[in-house]
Amino acid sequence: MRRKACSTGFIVLFATLGVVGFIGTAAADNDEDSDSDGNNGRLAAQAEIEDLMSCYAYSFDAIARATDAVPQADLLSEANIDADANFAEGLARFSGCTTADWSIEVRLVDGTVLLPAGAIPPGPLPWVNLVNNVARGDGQINSQHLFGSFSSEAKKKKGEVTAYAVITTYFDGSGLQPEGSSTGTSTYSSDVVRKRGKWLLKKTTLIVN
Repeated sequence: MRRKACSTGFIVLFATLGVVGFIGTAAADNDEDSDSDGNNGRLAAQAEIEDLMSCYAYSFDAIARATDAVPQADLLSEANIDADANFAEGLARFSGCTTADWSIEVRLVDGTVLLPAGAIPPGPLPWVNLVNNVARGDGQINSQHLFGSFSSEAKKKKGEVTAYAVITTYFDGSGLQPEGSSTGTSTYSSDVVRKRGKWLLKKTTLIVN
């Protein structure tokens, strides 16, 4: 099993991008305090925050299956929404658990930056397109994200969550990766905010092992 193969596409794609960004603080809004009910409220908020990673998993496993989608040079393109039902599902799910200005930074565990914060436009669509570009180039036909070892915190309308992921990716041999599967691990750390009556991902740092 080729443990590091699934990160190859990201390393190649992002190798020329610049310096490290830093995750900032999340913006507040007018929703109710998540800890207004004391400890029970905080526990409920933490559970909802941790469930955001399930949303992420469902979203990008759908993108891996979007074999009728095509790479998009314009990361704001909506062309694949009608072209592939899996792409449309992945984008819809991810848009439902992120803020409109969600952003991401990607780096290796040794600190090497693959995608600096702010390198792509904010919002869920550019990241979905970028992941789809990598998936299609690698010849992905499916993936399975398994999240665990959660660490989360919520206070009023802000919070954070860190989760470890084991990701198995399947390839049909039509792209950069040979036919078969590979498994790798990553760490996701996110700032979250409470908006529209629910918790949403605001900023994410993805560390690829």
